[in-house]
Amino acid sequence: MTLRDREGFLVSPSDWTPEVAALIAKDFGISLITQHWVIIDLLRRYYQQYGLSPPSRVLMTLLKREHDPEFSSIALMQLFGGRARRQLAQIAGLPKPSDCD
Repeated sequence: MTLRDREGFLVSPSDWTPEVAALIAKDFGISLITQHWVIIDLLRRYYQQYGLSPPSRVLMTLLKREHDPEFSSIALMQLFGGRARRQLAQIAGLPKPSDCD
């Protein structure tokens, strides 16, 4: 059993695996598809490089540059729900973004 804090973030980010991501996503009613995994991988690579989750504008710039030039914040919400960045960080096994409440 992977431990999560009261807000749903992993207590130990090193516990993250793709299987853990799928379980967390399931809690949100999300079945992960290729598009989810591309975004999760992008977020995890950014975190590994910079030690933090990208702010909203940076995330959208990265997604447009590395994923789809037409990608929008609405598309992100359609994939990850109304609190997309927060839920994306949880699924990706990252700490809570500093600009999320």
